[in-house]
Amino acid sequence: MKNDNHPSISVLIPIYNVEKYLPRCLDSVLAQSFQDFEIVCVNDASPDNSIEVLRRYAATDSRIVIIDKKQNEGLMMARQTGYKNARGNYLFFLDSDDYLPDNALKILYDEAEKKDADITIGNLMLVNTSERKVLRPRAQRAGYSALSYLKSILHWNSPSLCGSLFKKTLFDGHNYTALLHQGFSEDRILLTEILTQRHPRLAIVDDVTYYYWQNNASITRKKPNDKTVTEQFKALYYCYDLVESSDCGLTIDNKNFIMRYLSLYIEKGCDVNFLKSIDPRNEEFLRFHAMKDIVGTRLATHTWLCCNMPFYRTTMHSIRRAIRKLQGKD
Repeated sequence: MKNDNHPSISVLIPIYNVEKYLPRCLDSVLAQSFQDFEIVCVNDASPDNSIEVLRRYAATDSRIVIIDKKQNEGLMMARQTGYKNARGNYLFFLDSDDYLPDNALKILYDEAEKKDADITIGNLMLVNTSERKVLRPRAQRAGYSALSYLKSILHWNSPSLCGSLFKKTLFDGHNYTALLHQGFSEDRILLTEILTQRHPRLAIVDDVTYYYWQNNASITRKKPNDKTVTEQFKALYYCYDLVESSDCGLTIDNKNFIMRYLSLYIEKGCDVNFLKSIDPRNEEFLRFHAMKDIVGTRLATHTWLCCNMPFYRTTMHSIRRAIRKLQGKD
């Protein structure tokens, strides 16, 4: 029987400067084939008219709950506000410029109940401004254990919280990290904490449960600068240390991930000495022989050439961008 005080699912939507996309996001939730949910909308002191959009929708559907924050604190804090105020048995994270297939919640809920899973993982579909859709499969790669999921995200599987269903008990009485104004790898931080600290039971569905809108105005798609690069690597090392302290046998995978990230940012044009200044471990990870032992001769050589030959670096990065554009990932 439906319980209005404890809906099956709480859909958590942090909101900031998205009045253009917010109606599409909310409509996609309201149109779900599974209807036993609440929508917890956390307005993070958005400067646009998002709050008016929320109020208009809430006036027609009592399942929409508005939390109107008076001070902007960033995505991690807004999500924390959402899950601390959620009443559902499960949590579903949804960003306000993204949207859902009509049966996303039903597919995830049915599998979660069937398998008694703490996290039920679906696949993502990238959608760009030309409406081109590119599948980003992650469910099969994640596997069926916390260890396999953690290993997969160290090998570039998506760490996004969105498009999966989380049992609320993972959050009850547990204080996860929420950093003020954290703009990079915020999903990775929370997911890594859950996987290393709670050892959740996993289930997967081989269906698309999330449409990820490739918003060109997004902070993650802007050219990196010293501040954003520092923020990114501090977050990555926070996760690195979580994995190391969990003693889960993923040290090589952990180092591989950091080295590949360093290589990518050097290819993008980041100053090597600046990267070394962010964390002293970067100097060791960028040594040619250390890279060769972990990521292989080809990537180690590529990284060395990017460090020492500017023309090679810009050419290779242009080629990478062109390939990603053809793939619909940029």
